[in-house]
Amino acid sequence: MNAGRPRQSRTSPVRHALALAGLFLLAACGRSETDIETERAAQAANPAGQSPGKAGLSRVIVDSVASPFSAVAADESRAAEVGRDILLAGGNAADAAVAMYFAMAVTLPSAASLGASGACIVHNDKTKAAEAFVFPPIAAQGTIGGQPFTVPSGVRAITLMHVRHGQLRWEATVAPAERLARFGMPVSRALSRDLQAAGASLGSDREARRIFNGGAMAEGNTLTQPELAATLGAIRQRGGAVFFQGQLARTLSEQVSQMGGSLPVEALRAAVPQASAPVSESHYRSRVYVAPPPAAGAQALAGWKGQAPAGPTPSDSGGFAGLVAVDGKAGAAACSLSMGQTFGARAVVPGLGVLLGAPAPDAGSVSPVIIANPGNGEFSFVGAGGGAATAAQATGNVAYSTIERDQPLAIVLTSRRGQGGWVNAIVCPSGLRGGGTSCHSAIDPAGAGLAIVATSR
Repeated sequence: MNAGRPRQSRTSPVRHALALAGLFLLAACGRSETDIETERAAQAANPAGQSPGKAGLSRVIVDSVASPFSAVAADESRAAEVGRDILLAGGNAADAAVAMYFAMAVTLPSAASLGASGACIVHNDKTKAAEAFVFPPIAAQGTIGGQPFTVPSGVRAITLMHVRHGQLRWEATVAPAERLARFGMPVSRALSRDLQAAGASLGSDREARRIFNGGAMAEGNTLTQPELAATLGAIRQRGGAVFFQGQLARTLSEQVSQMGGSLPVEALRAAVPQASAPVSESHYRSRVYVAPPPAAGAQALAGWKGQAPAGPTPSDSGGFAGLVAVDGKAGAAACSLSMGQTFGARAVVPGLGVLLGAPAPDAGSVSPVIIANPGNGEFSFVGAGGGAATAAQATGNVAYSTIERDQPLAIVLTSRRGQGGWVNAIVCPSGLRGGGTSCHSAIDPAGAGLAIVATSR
């Protein structure tokens, strides 16, 4: 009976797909690889550098099926867009957090450069366990221009985090930041605030003065950082280890010496991040995870117990920033970063474009918060804060209001008006098993960040 059917009906879908592929290839042939303006426009529209047509196609696919909830939030908008695109490209929450870390080193170096200290927590959906990565501020020997500075250890911690929890190729998580630095990006409202608050302090450092136009750059101005792009390119190609024990480490040491400071390669190698189980408390069947000492997990738990932080609403980052990401498989990651003060040591390493952090007294007062159920692997809260050294306590307090008191995330963030620090958070009170319909992602209205849902409901 079936012998009478035309054989062409079986092969026509294949031919049709090949024809469509040919059309896409023909459509791409007219684009110049050397047109810098075109590259910058493409970068602005496609921060993660997905292949032509892929971003739009992924949205069509997402809109056509019932997709799990995934989202990001960060204290700087372009970095959040990079995290969103990493999730759409198939990355998990850890991949998105890694990509946002490197992106913020470009887009918000005043609070999150490659010289920043900090703490991250990852909730792994496969192991149903959480792991903390703490890279505290370590004071280097001597000063630069009279300003003490810290040993950069964040790249090492983020590299380890990706090795243990990432699933995308390392290159894919670093490349978006490299493109942002190389082709430039508009100064965001977040960076503009910091430049208005502390841009004048950059005048004593020649490299910082050159890169940030003497601190006079305004929102919307294009910021290009070719030296930082080259540094990120080396990290992308050779791995994070090149930054603390390879050629980059040697160059970093030599350049700091020429700046009048002291940063032996041995000091970079000795700055080992702490990877361990987070401090946790039980909450019914879930656990409240915070960063272990020397990070400020205790402050975060104080907020979780209902103690709201003191202090005013920040008007700039104060050298503190946070980022969070969750994926559709219930993976979650959150990082709190610190430069010690706005723009850290106010010194940029020549040839590398790395802004150094400062060992201020409160520089290590950071901690994200994740609440998850180790039995079924579901998370209910993921948060990290910025804007002040009390942001860890503010994050814990937002977790308390949304999870313990069952208040809507947007209402909590609006009513607290950023007191004691901005909070970025993703809340799923009922978990992801119901399709994520109860999940919400939001940034503090008092801040200047961005929260994005990466998939449709």
